[in-house]
Amino acid sequence: MDEGAARAMIDDHFAHCGRDEVRASRLYADDVVLEFPQGGERVRGRDAITAFRSSYPAKLSFEVHRVTGRDDLWVNEYTIRYDDADPHRVVGIMEFADGLVARETVYVTKPWEPPAWRSRWVEPIEG
Repeated sequence: MDEGAARAMIDDHFAHCGRDEVRASRLYADDVVLEFPQGGERVRGRDAITAFRSSYPAKLSFEVHRVTGRDDLWVNEYTIRYDDADPHRVVGIMEFADGLVARETVYVTKPWEPPAWRSRWVEPIEG
């Protein structure tokens, strides 16, 4: 996968996620597989992903922090907010085949308050 093309598709995807799921789903192959390991969920097919995300009961907003990858493997680090509430950090792994995403694995985590005992070794991440 050409790096410029992959980045353009991923940028377009995130520019429309939560607002226009049909357009946001254009980077997916018809038979794409989307997995959420923490919830033990799998969604099969672009149409199912589009319907699932279009029916989401909350307003979603995304802030992309980093997109890195090459060839057919790309990793997206971003924050998602549900109804403008607490942020959740996300890592999404996209695997391309024939110019489209054939598989995506999304890891979502809730923020936690770090314990004080380790404060002398760590620094806070802003934002």
